[in-house]
Amino acid sequence: MKIKERFVNWLKTIVIKAFPDSISFDYEDMDTAIEQWMSLYYDEPSWKDEVHDNTLNLPAGIAAEFARLIMIENEIHITGSKRADYLEKQMKRLSKKLEINIEEACAVGGILFKPYVSRGKIQTDCITQESFRPIQFTDDEITGIACFSRIKKGKFYFTRVETQIYDEATLKHTVISKFYSSRDPKNIGDEISEYRYPIPVIGEYTINNVDRPLFAFWRVPRANTVDKESPLGVSVYHPAIKKLYAADRQWDMFLWEYSGGELAIDADDRYLKPVQTEDGKVKQIIPKGKERLFRHLRVPSEEPLYEVFAPELRASEYGKGLDKIIKQIEFSVGLSYGSISDPQNVDKTAEEVRYSKWRSFGYVSRMQASLQDTLEDYIYAMDQYASACNLAPAGTYEVQWNWGDGVLEDIDKETQRRMQEVNSGILDPVDYLMWRYGYTEEQAREKLPKKAEFQDYFAGGVE
Repeated sequence: MKIKERFVNWLKTIVIKAFPDSISFDYEDMDTAIEQWMSLYYDEPSWKDEVHDNTLNLPAGIAAEFARLIMIENEIHITGSKRADYLEKQMKRLSKKLEINIEEACAVGGILFKPYVSRGKIQTDCITQESFRPIQFTDDEITGIACFSRIKKGKFYFTRVETQIYDEATLKHTVISKFYSSRDPKNIGDEISEYRYPIPVIGEYTINNVDRPLFAFWRVPRANTVDKESPLGVSVYHPAIKKLYAADRQWDMFLWEYSGGELAIDADDRYLKPVQTEDGKVKQIIPKGKERLFRHLRVPSEEPLYEVFAPELRASEYGKGLDKIIKQIEFSVGLSYGSISDPQNVDKTAEEVRYSKWRSFGYVSRMQASLQDTLEDYIYAMDQYASACNLAPAGTYEVQWNWGDGVLEDIDKETQRRMQEVNSGILDPVDYLMWRYGYTEEQAREKLPKKAEFQDYFAGGVE
């Protein structure tokens, strides 16, 4: 994690050294904020010692929940020609890991999708915004980036620093790489030729006649309150950082209430069994298996002490306080009540709960719309690489998108709907069990009732 945090400042230094003539934008506040968001995501908040390592790691949960809501019913299909079929295959590889990529992007504020060609396939570098620098941008898009990758071979660290710049005037997209070698992982080292780099890489190339950059950047669609001049995004949990601290403190107190109120017996040594040790001394021992229960003391009085320590716990009050804080976090970040708080403990009216769900739906819908725009740009970039490298026959393509409305879908209603589809023969029972319980196909087939029991099983509902 500490190495990850250093990426931000280190990359800035690398870009300045590798490309001294390029325009490098230095946003100190954004760099600091990105480091904080990353620390929170990796469960290393600045207050971790203060709460005795008792953190809830809510930031990771919030980022994961948003990624789940965004991708819950996502389907992407590319049709229209052999070129479209080729692009569809390339996109399917990205789709397999897209939810994880979006989770990381939600945590840190944004992610860059950058294509490259390997063995006839278009692969994707998914680079979260702490690991690249925007070096050219307009009001609504980034048109130039610098990023790096590193390889260790033997005793040497090889670093590749790559810039990609789109020139709107000439409709050219230019990629330039510089290569460095060092024995010290903390330093970039000396520049070397592309031929000494361990992996075959073209040092410089240009793709002509393109109407946009051949990479795509997605940022969390929220106002950047850290630095409004920066083209980068902010973390989904940035508005709730103070409340995240309050939640961890409350959780620490909640755990301490249980620990401090643990049943115990304060007993004088004289109540404990005396045992002679090998050196001839006598000591009192606590009954085996009761070491946690007894707290033996030496009391200088004629009457030996024997008291039961069993204070009344206040854990329920601490728990209620924690849940209220978490609900405030849900409001701040744009999640509906009950998303990460206790859904059985919603002290809101039905109208407030319904409004919070619609509010969350609106925010997630904006995320989906902006992500669709980004992926449209990325598919365009793949298409241009396919043409430049003759990877597939020329042809048009059309993209069909489906995001669903999983944010609003009532799980009980959806369950009943799917069960009706099973009963009417529209849906395979195996598919139903895989959806309902997360089974693999093999597990679902094993769980499937016998024919004699089938009708009653689905007609009566699944508990």
